[in-house]
Amino acid sequence: MANSTTIIRDLEFHWAKLDKPVSPFGTEQYDLQVRFPKKRVKEMTAFGKIKEQPDGQFSINITRKAKNAKGEATPVRVVDSVKRPLEGLIGNGSKGNIIVYQYDWNVSGRTGTKTILVAVQVTDYIAYIEESAVDFDVLLKPDQEDMEANTDF
Repeated sequence: MANSTTIIRDLEFHWAKLDKPVSPFGTEQYDLQVRFPKKRVKEMTAFGKIKEQPDGQFSINITRKAKNAKGEATPVRVVDSVKRPLEGLIGNGSKGNIIVYQYDWNVSGRTGTKTILVAVQVTDYIAYIEESAVDFDVLLKPDQEDMEANTDF
C-alpha cells in the first residue's frame, strides 16, 4: 500500500480528546474513538484494531501525535457540517466523518500500516458536559426544613 488519505463517513464519536493532547503512553497525542455497526467491520479493519462495545457496536481508536519530529504542534482540524471551525467540545454520540492518513512502516523486520487522524467533521453535534457540572442537590432533613422555614434573618 502506498501512502494514502481517506475520508471515512457516517461514524459515531466517543471519548474525543481533540481540544488538548493526552499522554496515556508517555507521548502526547490526540485521540478519538469511532464507532460503527457490525456490517462495517470488514471495511474498518483497514484502519486499526477493532473492539466490540457493550452496546453492540464496534470501535477503533484513531490517534495523532501532538507534535511532529521537528517539535511543531500538529492539532487535529475539527469542523462542523459546513466546514466552519467547531466551537465547543465533542460529546459522546456525536456523529460525522473523519479524514485519516495511512502509511506503511518497516522497523527491525516488523511491518504494518499506521493510521493517523487528520481532521474531524461533526455533522450531528452533541455538546460535551463536564462531570463537574453534574452534582447532587442539597437535601435537608425534615427537621432542618422546618427550622429554615421558621428562621427570620
